[in-house]
Amino acid sequence: MQRPKVAVVTPGSFVIPSPRSSSVERVIACMVPLASHVLQAQIYGIKGTETPDHGDVDGVPCMRYTRGAGYIPEVIADLKRWSPAVVDVHNRPTAAHAIREALPDSRVVLTLHSTTFIREPHLKREDIGRLLLPLDRIVVNSAYLGVSVAANSPAVVRERIVVNNLGIHPGDFLPRWTPVGEAVRAARLDDFGWSGRRIVLYAGRLMPGKGVHRLLQALRRVVRACPDVLLLIAGSAYYGHDRLTPYTASLRRQMRKLRLEKHVQFLDYVPHPALASLYQLADVAVVPSVEDEAFGLVNLEAMAAEMPVVASRIGGIPEVVRHGETGWLVDPSPGEREMAAAIIGLLRQTGLRRRMGEAGLGEVRRRFLWQHSAQRWAQMMLDCATE
Repeated sequence: MQRPKVAVVTPGSFVIPSPRSSSVERVIACMVPLASHVLQAQIYGIKGTETPDHGDVDGVPCMRYTRGAGYIPEVIADLKRWSPAVVDVHNRPTAAHAIREALPDSRVVLTLHSTTFIREPHLKREDIGRLLLPLDRIVVNSAYLGVSVAANSPAVVRERIVVNNLGIHPGDFLPRWTPVGEAVRAARLDDFGWSGRRIVLYAGRLMPGKGVHRLLQALRRVVRACPDVLLLIAGSAYYGHDRLTPYTASLRRQMRKLRLEKHVQFLDYVPHPALASLYQLADVAVVPSVEDEAFGLVNLEAMAAEMPVVASRIGGIPEVVRHGETGWLVDPSPGEREMAAAIIGLLRQTGLRRRMGEAGLGEVRRRFLWQHSAQRWAQMMLDCATE
């Protein structure tokens, strides 16, 4: 049987593949090649200074175009020549709608990674139904995101929403609770001058919705109970560079006001491949979001490194973190007492950290591998192609 042609269109914001891209490009780069044995896939993205106009992503052909207003029109022109059975557009409803109108003989799927581009200022509520109605599938990464999309969509659109959870390559992370993992960790902590410190890690963008200010507030309480604690903040406001913003500046002011300078290390932007070594150093990962996270891939990354997670009970995070088993889910509380108590409890109990870390890695292997995501995605594309 001939493999159906499937075009995967990236948002056009970052080069693919790249260690400095957003999670959207990372999902595509990790998942699509694993389905190439059943699909004839091509990826469409933007040009970079060090990438050829035509290349590949792990063996999958990748066509690249100039970033900007002409990106989608150029993609459409090439899609018409290639005539794919299915076009999967990632995270851009307006682009999916334009492709739907330009390629009436192809099935068009929209894969959403968050609610960002189906709400203002990117999209007015009254336009959601109009843009989504002609599409053949809307793929979301969590049940929470599916409910969010359905809430503002006609009934016929709701019937086309399907969930495909994200995944991880466990081999990218060295499990903490092994003799090798412990030895490497001890050596690296010594190299950084952090031996004897209990490490808490935040990895992600520095923007108000991610809630790092909550974590700093909680840290003041953690320091009283665990004076040797060190918080590593790995991230910046933007992907790929460390430009200061009012929020990132406010975090540094908050740190000084709370007299936490000896307990906080800002690492700025860390390319994704280097994050694995940071997870290896930490005792606890914290995901303190205050705005709804559709999924929260960082939770899986921590779990793959056998690290317990303290995360906000918000959005799709409870679909990933099992409360009391792979980590703790916390609500906002005065002075962030609940978050602080969860962190303190884990830092004080090595056995609990190990049990939760091992449970987290087991959960990843059972439910959250990229192979799982790729199998579901391939079946969705095959179903669309044969309808």
